[in-house]
Amino acid sequence: VGALKDRLYRHGGTGSGFQKLILKSSSKEPLCELSDDTKMLGFYGVQSGMEVHIVDTDPYSYSKDGGLENVNLVVKYVMADEDYAKRPNALRNYKNKMREKDPYWTFLPENRREPKYKDKLPGPESVKDIPVGARCEVQPGSRRGVVSWTGEGEEGYLLAGYWVGVTFDEPLGKNDGSIKDKQFFTCPKNYGAFVRPDRVNVGDFPELDLDDLDSDSDEEYTL
Repeated sequence: VGALKDRLYRHGGTGSGFQKLILKSSSKEPLCELSDDTKMLGFYGVQSGMEVHIVDTDPYSYSKDGGLENVNLVVKYVMADEDYAKRPNALRNYKNKMREKDPYWTFLPENRREPKYKDKLPGPESVKDIPVGARCEVQPGSRRGVVSWTGEGEEGYLLAGYWVGVTFDEPLGKNDGSIKDKQFFTCPKNYGAFVRPDRVNVGDFPELDLDDLDSDSDEEYTL
């Protein structure tokens, strides 16, 4: 057993004097402790397929409390934002420089998405025929609900231009009528959505069964 501890020390780093060896069966059931360094392994009935589990009893060991296994215990270097911003070749600075030239620049060209309304944003005329309280149908997906809010986007909440807040008949939305800390209208969670006016049709749209609806959309705004 003593010789085994010496070999395990060269593999695992735990000194032989701090090793507590537990013999386990092939099904990982603890059988006994290999407590006598002078005994041969056969004394404890060691057979092929069994396992020897090492318990590190060194109070100063790096493996104590999972120090070599739990990455959350490893102290990681974190650079302060101010220091990172001072680095001229930092990736963030490079991105900001490119965005100054092209607001829609992305690292991967296939991820570039220019807003549909960058040339002419929806104005107040776009919502004049969309009264709050009216039944409506929202495209894509023919999702039906009630107009709960109309208004102009606010910096930090909604992009520029006019929007329509809709409360759907089913949980096909993405919010409860709020964005961040601002409540534009009130509805149950996942029943609300903010969509552009041209996606909303107002009229006689009774409720539909959930199986008839499709919630896929890339024209809604949520945070």
